[in-house]
Amino acid sequence: MSKKVLQVYGPSFSNFVRSVALVCEEKNLLYKTGFEVHGEKVDYKSEQHLKLHPFGKLPVLIHNDLMIPETASICRYIDVNFEGPQLQPASAEDKASHDALCAIISIDIDKAIIRDYMLEFVFPKGENSTPRMEEIEKAKPKAIEALAVLSQELKQRRLLGSEQLCIADALIAPMIHYLSCLPRPYNLLSQFPEIEAYLTHLMKHPSCQKVLTAKDLM
Repeated sequence: MSKKVLQVYGPSFSNFVRSVALVCEEKNLLYKTGFEVHGEKVDYKSEQHLKLHPFGKLPVLIHNDLMIPETASICRYIDVNFEGPQLQPASAEDKASHDALCAIISIDIDKAIIRDYMLEFVFPKGENSTPRMEEIEKAKPKAIEALAVLSQELKQRRLLGSEQLCIADALIAPMIHYLSCLPRPYNLLSQFPEIEAYLTHLMKHPSCQKVLTAKDLM
């Protein structure tokens, strides 16, 4: 495949943009993030953006003339089409389980932890741009429930947490890293030692050390 720099449409602080960045780092690929497409600025939610993703979501991968939306699909495309370590299981059964886990992380866990819980800290909508603590408290039970699902998955030690990162690791890593950056008691991870240990393991990887930084968002 072409060694041309991969364009990841979206801001570097987006958790899903960071997931794609982690996959690119693991595959040792050149990439850049931002709001340019073929050198031209494309505004978020603009008509041009909606042509890339009909619901105006992020990220979108631009590789030559190919435009691919949706994070897990982007990650699978990169894994299959570029040299480097394989980031998905080999057997059909394990690959199906991995794809299912990626969907759960991308849809349900992301909604509970990022969309409904963390974004109120990041982009507060309260008076004088302060977080609406009542909304945070309302969202907290679902965030804890999502972390419990992740904790149970980690206890099984089937897909997550091996020496080689997989796509599911890349999807969940930015979420729990951002969560860990919140002051207690809001980061919630102290309730889940398996997840704290998992995050420590992830941060030993050079790709995670490079991509998972807090300064852009917190």
